[in-house]
Amino acid sequence: MIMIVGSQHDDILYFESVITNKREETVLGKFKVTIGTIFNQAVLLVDQMKTNYLSSALTLYLIEKYFVILVINVGRCIAYTKDIKPLEIAISKQTILGDVDQVNEDNVKYGQIPGFEQIFESEDDVIGYIATAFEKRTYSVYKNCNYVSTSVDIHDKNQVKNMVEFGRVFGFDNHVVFDNNTGGVALGCSLSKVPFVSVKVVERYL
Repeated sequence: MIMIVGSQHDDILYFESVITNKREETVLGKFKVTIGTIFNQAVLLVDQMKTNYLSSALTLYLIEKYFVILVINVGRCIAYTKDIKPLEIAISKQTILGDVDQVNEDNVKYGQIPGFEQIFESEDDVIGYIATAFEKRTYSVYKNCNYVSTSVDIHDKNQVKNMVEFGRVFGFDNHVVFDNNTGGVALGCSLSKVPFVSVKVVERYL
């Protein structure tokens, strides 16, 4: 089963409009999930994945409960660098947790949780699958991007100045976007060894 997640209900509205054989369930007493079929593929839809804290826990739980084999995170993000424009599609290539600071631990970098890699990678074949789907079904411009994910809504560059050195954000100098749940999805998928990708529309520049 493929799981499609969003931080708000608007993020998954298109998928709700095309899903067939639909049924709904409530998990953990408060989260509605929609299960059905899209293009002959079993899918699960869920929204309200707000913050990396919630998205990591809920991603991990749903993967185990529904035997998910791929997680696609959809919605909106904010561009930091000018080489990706509003309304273009940002496909995650690399993801880092922008508000994690455990550097007092040995051999731990800024943005890294001890025991995990600093950067979470989306697999090339998954990115290729998404890119092919866009080429067949839309004229939207898409770009492989570096996601910096925090649980804080970012409104201006002063909020990220501690992440920037010599004009680079965690060493990234191109195709940099910010969001607030991809890091949690990546962490949950890493624990379950399930691939993930974020596919988000750039809402605006930071």
